[in-house]
Amino acid sequence: MALMDRAIVYLLLTICTMTASRVSNKRNIVFIFADDMGWNDVSFHGSDQILTPNIDLLALSGVGFGRYYSHPICTPSRSAFLTGKYAYHLGMQGYPLSLSEDRALPVDEKLLPEYLKEAGYATHLVGKWHVGSSRNEHLPTSRGFDSHFGHRGGYMDYYEYTVEETFSPVGTVSGFALYDNLTAAWDVEGYITDVYTERATSIIKNHDESSPLFLMVGHNAPHSSNKESYLQAPPEVVRQMRHVELTSRRMLAAMVKKLDDSVGEIVKALLDKGILDNTIIVFVSDNGGMTSGQYNNYASNYPLRGIKMSPYEGGVRVAGLVWSTNLNNTSHYWDGYMHVIDWLPTLLSAIGEEVPSGIDGINQWENINNNAPSERNTIYEIDDYTGYGSIILGNFKLITGTPLQSYSTHQGADLRGVIGKAPSYTDGIVNSTVYNVLKLFGRQFDTSELSMRGKYVIECDAASNTICFPSNETVCLFNIKEDPCELTDLSEDYPELAEKMKAMLENEAATRIPRKVPAEYDPESIPSLHGYTWTTWLPDDTSST
Repeated sequence: MALMDRAIVYLLLTICTMTASRVSNKRNIVFIFADDMGWNDVSFHGSDQILTPNIDLLALSGVGFGRYYSHPICTPSRSAFLTGKYAYHLGMQGYPLSLSEDRALPVDEKLLPEYLKEAGYATHLVGKWHVGSSRNEHLPTSRGFDSHFGHRGGYMDYYEYTVEETFSPVGTVSGFALYDNLTAAWDVEGYITDVYTERATSIIKNHDESSPLFLMVGHNAPHSSNKESYLQAPPEVVRQMRHVELTSRRMLAAMVKKLDDSVGEIVKALLDKGILDNTIIVFVSDNGGMTSGQYNNYASNYPLRGIKMSPYEGGVRVAGLVWSTNLNNTSHYWDGYMHVIDWLPTLLSAIGEEVPSGIDGINQWENINNNAPSERNTIYEIDDYTGYGSIILGNFKLITGTPLQSYSTHQGADLRGVIGKAPSYTDGIVNSTVYNVLKLFGRQFDTSELSMRGKYVIECDAASNTICFPSNETVCLFNIKEDPCELTDLSEDYPELAEKMKAMLENEAATRIPRKVPAEYDPESIPSLHGYTWTTWLPDDTSST
């Protein structure tokens, strides 16, 4: 071989080696979504009624968020996470997707798993999808994921994996909803939280470390199931929650415990694989808890006002945290504004990838890492399906339109009851899986630091009967830094600010892609036409190709 040829071969081998090294050294990402978990359903926010020691330790030894926001509904929040765009810029705002709807994230939108695949990642989704399933082109394996094991819609039965839907003129129909990629997973058995945990830990165990891992776990828990059996948990776990006074809340507590156990097992799997030190772990709720109303699960956003599907703090201010050995934030707490749209640019920045232009999200990695003020000063919520909007600007929040009043009150105070003495928080922490993992990892948690959770506690005056509800003619203005429970309307005290924020919200609303009203349900989707499964029923749309 000529000297020049040898030089070229050597150069190519060097480039390939450097590229492979760059890819394999990128940090793994494990992103865990809880479903309909309320502000007061994690114990690092201050309550001892339902202990979540594994989740808590990720916050207390990583960075927990004091002001993490999401859309108030599951389909919009997941759409925003995957794209880095507000749901109303995608036509995905408002009431969540049904399995009988032909609606999805636009296929020309580039999703986070697609960015990560280009960066050399193996990409896997375990659990909930809920951003489109009427056509194959809408499914996770067509949108950047190498594999998907889970449910494509908003929820399902925890044991039978079925979903019931009711719409005219069909009535109530039921079908199987658990899939392994494109195949109905009829042979699977077990409580779905455990099933998802087993699949997630198996993916970690069998991961080829020559490429970095992106694992998204979208738990069903603690979302309610079909209305005939809303809350489901293993009986032996429910019995462990006998200190919780109300039976409905006791069931929710058991569902949350299984979710917390899952988080612990996933962290342990990362340690056993030897990749925990090079992994970013994120845990968030997709929206506030559904304390009452349709599909209520007796979650609690106490003392915040509002629940899922409302623009008040209880619907949009939710649990969130990030854990990584590379974080420098020694306070283990960040009080800056962050929205679900910020994850795409933040995670891409964290792994050294270029942040795309043309999105709504803001890169917050360095701000979180260094406990610096947030890059975000405004947050919008626009739901033209229900008919409301809100804007956060600095310390203030303006709400307009007609959010459902039954979802916009202070709820959850009656769910706090404990029989006798609440379980020991310290014992729960010390006996948790993540506590033991951190000990084995050489980062044993000092229980004297448990007082850090006091930073998350929100205290408010008692709610009155004169709280503000907006209308098509009036607005409500709150100082959410001083009045996080949105008790006192300031629109008459600061009329110029109210007008300014209203104009900003109207200008932003003009940029939205309008939602179809009413939603359209296709009788061709019913499971009896498809082997009693909820599956795709329409061909891919080739009109734009």
